[in-house]
Amino acid sequence: MNVIAQALLETPLGRIAIFNDTDYVTGVDIFSGDINYKIANANALTVRTIDALAHYFDHGVFPQALPLAMQGTEFQNKVWQLMCQIPSGECWTYGMMAKVLESSPRAIGGACRRNPIPIIVPCHRVVAAQGIGGYSGQWKSGRRIDVKQWLLAHEKQHADLGNELNLQLEM
Repeated sequence: MNVIAQALLETPLGRIAIFNDTDYVTGVDIFSGDINYKIANANALTVRTIDALAHYFDHGVFPQALPLAMQGTEFQNKVWQLMCQIPSGECWTYGMMAKVLESSPRAIGGACRRNPIPIIVPCHRVVAAQGIGGYSGQWKSGRRIDVKQWLLAHEKQHADLGNELNLQLEM
């Protein structure tokens, strides 16, 4: 069975799949290397998303806000909105976010793990109080943690370009 994506983008992290409808980016698969995606229904937003991601990989920031539609619980959406407030080149801890949302660090981590639009909604900027924490459901070491470390280092390297735009999520 082929999964339909609107585009595939080669990046320093490998191939990324982009999902969107005509109005909103709905998903990004940054671990798409082994999936046989069928490409269909690309549109102007697909091109805009590709351009924004290409800019991110060149400069460490997004040049413009993208319209995002995220499917999740009310709590997950609050976490994802808060993540979008973390400036490029900075990190917040799960505990810091938990205090803001009057929740627990584990609940924040669970919402991060379920983020359907990684990189654009920067779950990689959320770290443990002692160390890097997990990424996309992986904890401590492995390919996904390597990706998180790369993203954080990439943004830190380009932090002098200024803060990226705050992204607005459509709920």
